[in-house]
Amino acid sequence: MSSPEPRSSPPEFSFLRECELFSTLSDLTLQALFLRGQVVVFEPGDDVFHIGDPADYLYVIKSGVVEIRRPAMEGSRELTPVAYVSAGDVIGEVAMFTRSNRASAARMPGGGEIFRISRDNFHSVVAGFPELALRLCFTFAQRLESTVRNMRKERQRQLGGNLKFFDLPTVIQTIISSGMTGTLRVDDPLGITLAEIYFDNGHLCRSVMGHLTGSEAFFQLFQPPPTEGTFEFKGGEREVAEGATCDILLPGMTMLMEAVRMQDEVGALRCQFPANQRYRPLDDDLRWEGDENLLPIAYDIWYRLHAGEPTVRELLDSIPASHYTVLSILNHLLETMQISAHQPDSRALTNISDISQHPLPGLDTP
Repeated sequence: MSSPEPRSSPPEFSFLRECELFSTLSDLTLQALFLRGQVVVFEPGDDVFHIGDPADYLYVIKSGVVEIRRPAMEGSRELTPVAYVSAGDVIGEVAMFTRSNRASAARMPGGGEIFRISRDNFHSVVAGFPELALRLCFTFAQRLESTVRNMRKERQRQLGGNLKFFDLPTVIQTIISSGMTGTLRVDDPLGITLAEIYFDNGHLCRSVMGHLTGSEAFFQLFQPPPTEGTFEFKGGEREVAEGATCDILLPGMTMLMEAVRMQDEVGALRCQFPANQRYRPLDDDLRWEGDENLLPIAYDIWYRLHAGEPTVRELLDSIPASHYTVLSILNHLLETMQISAHQPDSRALTNISDISQHPLPGLDTP
């Protein structure tokens, strides 16, 4: 019985194949690289290169960990770690062609081995082995493609403009369809914030407008939508305050369509319920036959009507709901004969200034 043949040990350049940049190269090309470079042993704490050094070498880490360091702040001599690279990683492949100086410093905290090859020797291998040149082109093209993609995402994350030239519903539709995360702020012409809407991966999450929040704030923004002022969208992963919950449950496009429907109907309701008109309840108890989700708001309006017969303007300014919601509830109460318009004594108006001098924006005065 013959004894088994001894296993051949892997070639001494095999560690180069663990590097992604060289993983698809032939043994012949890897050997050529290896023979034109050298493996350098570093003791714990040894520096590999310093800031400002000529980038004359490409490095492949064979063993150990390299600490990359940069100044803590511009002009500072104190260096702080910004990254760690380990076996199989490459340092300086781009600098082989740009001839730039080192922008960072590198050291080996625990020591190790690094393969390095000079620029001239690396260029000679690239010239003699086309597959290495093709591999480099492929790698650099991938990185360029990734950079362009990230730049496009960054541009998407920063949107802004004047509402004279942009349609706000279209802006919101773009944010939703692009799956963006961040905050859309809408300001009036004086720079005062009208509303803020928070998006999470294109989903409407939260909305704030004056004393309104959630869906009602979003709907109010379209009653009617502002055509003057500015908007700005800022992307970010943590735009919603810690601990805050998403209080808009309907899909974004559903919210937009609902907002457009309300926008079409709220004009007629405003004509029907003048800003300075008062209404008085005709019963002690509310009879609500409408949407159950609106019952808390209906009760709020009912109690306020009982307490002091506020004007429509006062209800719109204080009830935590959009103008459409408040006016539609008043319309329901009127149609079911639970309230009636209050007709003040004309003699009581003789010493009151003309109320039409201070109309509620967007409402018709009597």
